[in-house]
Amino acid sequence: MRLRPHSFLLLLSLTAVLSIGATTPDTAYVINDEFESWEWTPIGHSLQKQGRDRLAAGKDLGYDYRGPLYRKPEGFELPAGRMVEGEAAFDGFSMVLSESQAGLHGRYSRKFRARRNYSYEVALKGTGTFHFRAWVLGQDPANGETKWLGFPDLITIKVSEQWQVYTGPFSLPTYDESTFKIGDVSAAIVIENDDKVYVDNFRVREKTK
Repeated sequence: MRLRPHSFLLLLSLTAVLSIGATTPDTAYVINDEFESWEWTPIGHSLQKQGRDRLAAGKDLGYDYRGPLYRKPEGFELPAGRMVEGEAAFDGFSMVLSESQAGLHGRYSRKFRARRNYSYEVALKGTGTFHFRAWVLGQDPANGETKWLGFPDLITIKVSEQWQVYTGPFSLPTYDESTFKIGDVSAAIVIENDDKVYVDNFRVREKTK
């Protein structure tokens, strides 16, 4: 069967669109945490001491534990809140944090850089404030000396008692880098004393334009 000229042009146009779509990948997430997978892992020696000290002071541990094990979201190196499911969750499983920080060691480390722009989305509810805080370390390339330059909050959200999805941009503040140069930056979700925040579907992208 012979194609008519206009049919052939239409076919070429569709092929071009499909080819462009196939060769243009989506922007990768810097963070894409849905908190759907959790694991039980042994409580280490230093974590045991911290836990005993908190319990002796009458404080809550802030994470699920069972005998010598504690539960954490997969991909996190240290406890990161409690698993939430059922009606209290946003979608599938969620995480609830109280007086803690999550992700500083490993999960959200060395993912952000100065002079880059990012966008985020996150589902939250609870009482208090959600902080996503950076640990900005500078290094003198001449001698390797390091210095903390600051601990800015990249995201600060006062949460409500109902689930709500928040979006917005962020970037690192500007620092004097005449001596100490900023490399990769670590960060963590931080929940202050007396606050209780539920978290789900936390995503961050680097903005390319």
